Amino acid sequence: MIKQPPTSSVVYRAFRFMRIISENAQRELDNRLPDTLTSRQFEVLNRLYFVGDQTASQLAAAFNVSAPSMSQMITRLRAVGVIEMSRKSDDARAKLVSMTESGKDTLESTVQSLMSGFEPVEEALGAARLQHLLEELEAVQGALSGVASKAKGNGADAEL
Repeated sequence: MIKQPPTSSVVYRAFRFMRIISENAQRELDNRLPDTLTSRQFEVLNRLYFVGDQTASQLAAAFNVSAPSMSQMITRLRAVGVIEMSRKSDDARAKLVSMTESGKDTLESTVQSLMSGFEPVEEALGAARLQHLLEELEAVQGALSGVASKAKGNGADAEL
């Protein structure tokens, strides 16, 4: 006998499926990452790739981790040569975290590997359906960012 969810709410069911999809995608990512990177470190590289150079405190806020935790992650990523630190031009005390060429190569090759793992999804659903799904998920992310900001009482962006 199949158990019914504690609520038949569409929101509950949608978030339940998003969590399942997230777990499956996480498993796929973990299987394709180089041995030198964790999935969280990969997310930091991904952010630097798309957002650009950031300070350690900006990264800590973006990932909702403490400054010491982000500092440890930065140290590990520097040790494997995928990021580097430089002084901000307008404030010599602040340091910017940026990707190295090796970091970009690592990110791009990992993404290519991931894409090959997700090709069956695109073949099954088609590009148009996936594009529509992406637009809907972006709307959900926007709504969640608003909820998170209200809950924290600030305008923090939960986007990674």
